[in-house]
Amino acid sequence: MKKLTIIASLTVTLFTSASIAHDLGDHLPKKGQPTETQILNGGSTKVTKDNFILAESDKYFFEQQEKSGINQFTHDRQLLTMDTQTVVRQNRDTLYSKSIWDAEGGVTFELPILDSYQTLQIIDEQHRTVAVLYAEKGKNRITITPEMLSSGKHVWVIARTQVASNSPADIKAGNAKQDMIKGTANFANPYIPKGFDQFDRENVRLSLEADVLKLDFTKAMGAPEGKPLKPEQNLEQRKVELFHARGLTSMGFGGLPSEHAYYKVLLAEDRSGQCQTMNFDAPPLGKNGFFSITTYGADAYVHTEKFALSSREDELRQNSDGSYTVNFNCGSQAINNIEVEQGWTGILRMYKPNSDTEIVTYAKGVEQPHSK
Repeated sequence: MKKLTIIASLTVTLFTSASIAHDLGDHLPKKGQPTETQILNGGSTKVTKDNFILAESDKYFFEQQEKSGINQFTHDRQLLTMDTQTVVRQNRDTLYSKSIWDAEGGVTFELPILDSYQTLQIIDEQHRTVAVLYAEKGKNRITITPEMLSSGKHVWVIARTQVASNSPADIKAGNAKQDMIKGTANFANPYIPKGFDQFDRENVRLSLEADVLKLDFTKAMGAPEGKPLKPEQNLEQRKVELFHARGLTSMGFGGLPSEHAYYKVLLAEDRSGQCQTMNFDAPPLGKNGFFSITTYGADAYVHTEKFALSSREDELRQNSDGSYTVNFNCGSQAINNIEVEQGWTGILRMYKPNSDTEIVTYAKGVEQPHSK
């Protein structure tokens, strides 16, 4: 099997200026332009790379509070489609549930015990993952207090619920599992936006995206400014950690740490829209782990109806030797064919790896899409 090293990051959107064939409408945010909600919740505080993580987290916190209020989940009841996307680089791996919670006095989260994949990730206002719960005995409950956070008294929470297939019955079963997610808070103080200049924030975000090829995902899961150095760290190591953390935050918010999931960018040999293919062995994942490939246009939005495949039931067909072949624009008769447009990129997402070191080694051996 032909193998090439692929680059770790959450996205690659800046490599092309190719035109987009599908107009997705005015409801989606435009690159470099804050939305009306962002401007209304913004202010005049200047954003630099030094406070960017806080400013970007602030945006996600107040946007979610606008949708769900405080201490209450908003559940996505269907898998993502081209018409339901709202931000860049979304995916249809799972049903998502999101919320903002007040941690003052303690907030307790609990997942049911299931024989399927469900996680709950808790993130503070410095984009630092505080905890990840699983729907497994002994891993499904935690109480969070402000002392556990790198700053602030609120947390942004995202739960991921896997469904067996996209059938109405399986989606309904997934919705029932979403309803089993519990959160209990002692206070309901609203999150107060910090008043960052949203044009500043967006400009800094775009400038940090330029470092995408230099990012190491394993070093990037949160390094808040002002956090004390670990005993084994020196100032240079902290600078390296911050570089990767800022870069990752500019690419997307809420990614799981590498011990819980691993993300690999797919950059095809030919991204003009011609037929490309790739072959890879099954990733080393634990019980209820799964993987997916999601593709995007040059603007990082979904532009086709068949834009993704998952290892869930009836989606990805396995080869006789246990490997997988995925094709891109190779016709309806090609195995595991995904539709892409000119300038496309993709992300291979792998959930619940056996270990972070094993999944990193595995991912380095996965080939990029290439011509047949």
